[in-house]
Amino acid sequence: MHIRRQAILLFICLCGTIYGCRPKPAAPLRPGSPDAATSPVVKELQHLIDSGASWDGPQATHRLTQLKSSALQAGPVASGYYYYLEGIHYWYADSNQAAINSFTRMLPIKPLDTSQLTELIILQQLGLLQVRLASKIDDSTFTRLFHLLSLTEKYQYTGSWRVYDLAAEIYFRFGDYDKAETYAAMARDSYPIADDYFRLSLFMEERSRIYERRHQYRQALQYQDSALQYALQQPDTIRLATVYSALGVLYEKTGDKPRGHALMEKAFNIKEKINKVSFQEYINYGQLYQEKKNYPLALQYLGKALEKARQANNSGNLSTAFDAIHQIYYDNGDYKNAIRYLDSAADMALAEQEDRQLRKIVEIQALNELKVQQHKTLDLSRQYNSQAIIVRQQQVILLIIIILLVLGLLITFLLIRQRKLVTQKMSIELEQRLLRSQMEPHFIFNTLSVLQSFIRRDEKEKSVKYLNKFARLLRLNLENSRHNLVRLQQETEALENYLSLQAVRFDNLFSYTIIDIPPDESSGICIPPMLLQPFVENAIQHGMRNIAHRGHIAITLQLQGDLLHCVIEDNGQGLQPAKNKEKNSLSSIITQERLKILSIQTGKLASLTITDKAAEGRTGVRVTLIIPTQRC
Repeated sequence: MHIRRQAILLFICLCGTIYGCRPKPAAPLRPGSPDAATSPVVKELQHLIDSGASWDGPQATHRLTQLKSSALQAGPVASGYYYYLEGIHYWYADSNQAAINSFTRMLPIKPLDTSQLTELIILQQLGLLQVRLASKIDDSTFTRLFHLLSLTEKYQYTGSWRVYDLAAEIYFRFGDYDKAETYAAMARDSYPIADDYFRLSLFMEERSRIYERRHQYRQALQYQDSALQYALQQPDTIRLATVYSALGVLYEKTGDKPRGHALMEKAFNIKEKINKVSFQEYINYGQLYQEKKNYPLALQYLGKALEKARQANNSGNLSTAFDAIHQIYYDNGDYKNAIRYLDSAADMALAEQEDRQLRKIVEIQALNELKVQQHKTLDLSRQYNSQAIIVRQQQVILLIIIILLVLGLLITFLLIRQRKLVTQKMSIELEQRLLRSQMEPHFIFNTLSVLQSFIRRDEKEKSVKYLNKFARLLRLNLENSRHNLVRLQQETEALENYLSLQAVRFDNLFSYTIIDIPPDESSGICIPPMLLQPFVENAIQHGMRNIAHRGHIAITLQLQGDLLHCVIEDNGQGLQPAKNKEKNSLSSIITQERLKILSIQTGKLASLTITDKAAEGRTGVRVTLIIPTQRC
């Protein structure tokens, strides 16, 4: 068992060596090319990317246009950043096909080291996945998301909050609000800028939307209030208006319609001042005033919605605006204009159907281009991985050679040691069997002499008892000499018989006590035979002679777990120079060797301690043995 432990420890060390030689994970991402570290253009583009949703205004768009020429000439990293921002710009403008085209141009045509372009690969996949959300969420959406999360964790992407935020949005739209909340919290926790109140407001609003979908409006209001507090500390009025509008919707859903309408009007007025009212908001306000029967004001807002739809040339929005205006004329009794706008709505609906089919065709083409680009990305990744695999294979081959050499030496060492231990064990067992098999002739002669004296004095009862104990002791010694383990009860019984015979022989020169273990605890417990009797014999032969007081020998047995604690104590002369020193030393040495082998076999503590009580101001010797027990 001891040898097996050493082999296991060596194996663990070797496994640690192999693990330590694996290729290390990539460092936290920022492209490693020189232009990425020093170019002002790259830094400017990185700033626009890090500013997130707050950069899509006219000024930032104008700045992006100014950076185009220098970005495309500054290397693959700068070009990739520029096309990502261009794709995001098209995505905000609902030009999904143009966004896809920009995202697919982010990576260079010529393959480069994948480790330098990993951030661009992740940004590209982020952009393409955002565009895909506009159409549908299916199995392929989650496949791409899982791949994106894997890349983020593998390369320790510093912008991981973007990926987590997108994951939260995907699960939110899919209807898995628990996972949406989990990823929203991860995005918030991994965002590096503590005082970016614009982004913090977005995070809080995202959590509010999740609780709103769960119909837990109280928690939704709490998160939206937090979003408002952050929005009030940043300069973007659109963000502030959006929060007011969301709060208004929540108050309406909780039944506080006046407060909800007031907040929504406040948001609408802020956006109208800076000409940022969306098409849908104009439609909503037009329908709101339609419900209030204020038809002129309703037509005013719906007319603005129609104007926005015409500017964007969006057939679907045009159809919605025409239909809403038709409904107002119908409610107002102007059926002529109602029919005219209804016809326009029908025409736009047909145009929207055609546009949808055309977009479907374009989407299929874009998906095909995306697959081609993904294959290119995969080729780049395989190229990098193949280089790492070759290096790792060389390391593994070298390690295998070293391991085989070490294992060969270890096996040789263990075999030699095991053979030595087996030989030593056999030698000790033979010596111990010799000691166990022989009863001291002097003790047998004296015992028979005592028995003869009892018979001469016609003390039959004492003779029978004495003879029974002596016969029992002989039988126990003969039985125990044939086994490596004996029951604890048999060992204590042999000690009892031996002590009682010796007490009679020495005419009660000493008394003795044995504090044994209760039978219910010692049942089935086995120990090696004849470990205790040699020390009891020494206590009688050397401790009880030539003392002026009556001697006493105390034997205490205690079971602590799987260990037997045995204390043999006398009040005799203490440790004296032995007449037969060779015999005493041989007995102690053999017992110590037996305990050592027993410890190796069981993997448990085994020890022998001999103490002269003179150091304690008392007479006698104390022998303490700790013996591992076994079940038998």
